[in-house]
Amino acid sequence: MPLVKSDDINIYYEAYGKGETIVYLQSPFGGINPGAIFFAGRLSLRHRVIIWDSPNCGNSGICIKDAPSEWHLSCYYLKALLDTLGETSVHIAGCSGGGEMGLLFTHLYGDMVKSLAMYRPTDTTSSVEKEVSRARYRTIAEVAESASMEDVVRFSQNPPSTRFSGITKWFFNIYNKDRKAFDDLDGKKISVLLNKWADYMENPMFYRANMNNDELAKIEIPVLVAPCADEFHTEEIAMDLCRNLPNAKYIPSPSLRKENEIYGAILEEHPFGGFAKFVDDYNDFIISL
Repeated sequence: MPLVKSDDINIYYEAYGKGETIVYLQSPFGGINPGAIFFAGRLSLRHRVIIWDSPNCGNSGICIKDAPSEWHLSCYYLKALLDTLGETSVHIAGCSGGGEMGLLFTHLYGDMVKSLAMYRPTDTTSSVEKEVSRARYRTIAEVAESASMEDVVRFSQNPPSTRFSGITKWFFNIYNKDRKAFDDLDGKKISVLLNKWADYMENPMFYRANMNNDELAKIEIPVLVAPCADEFHTEEIAMDLCRNLPNAKYIPSPSLRKENEIYGAILEEHPFGGFAKFVDDYNDFIISL
């Protein structure tokens, strides 16, 4: 599958099937994952499905520049990718942070979106997601405030050991993949940027893509919302989205998941767990449109 030039960087994508186009989104933190492949395999029986590596992930190019958040940066390059591919009207489905990205994309480029599905909208005020935001943004920003770029990169390579310290290594990885992308940046600029991105993610309204009720009310396309029903993908926030999106359908999760299930101490019988149910529910949803 190709790398295509989208604006100023190459974006990697894969496309499967024929028919109306569905774009599947994972969090901007990661590239194509097994869930994306599973989704594409199921939905490409009736539709064209596009999956991709976000900027700074997988086989896509490196881009660190001023934007309100990583979600905005990813939306910008997704729009550029779709323009390059000649896609003018698509369905969007997203998982976890990909759901918030889909909601933000719909807000920014609503004329392109026929329908939206959000699986596991994320409560970033939860203790777990606060740790994730700190590992990805805050710890690096704190070092960058008073250190050289070389010191920041070394810190990111070997951060202090915590549950999510592996996330911090993303900065080291992208710096070594394309150092030229950092030519106009120094520690101070990196610190300001990453703190801004952390502020966006840690906003209590993040699961709404930080939109107010009036902004949500303007999204009139069909929307499917399905929680994961765990401590940081709660039914409450999924239900709030459905109350404020005028054409939303809500599918409750079958049971509450505990953290030891999420991190693998207890394995679900199906390798994709509740996500497999969401994919089946989404298949029914998209056929009904």
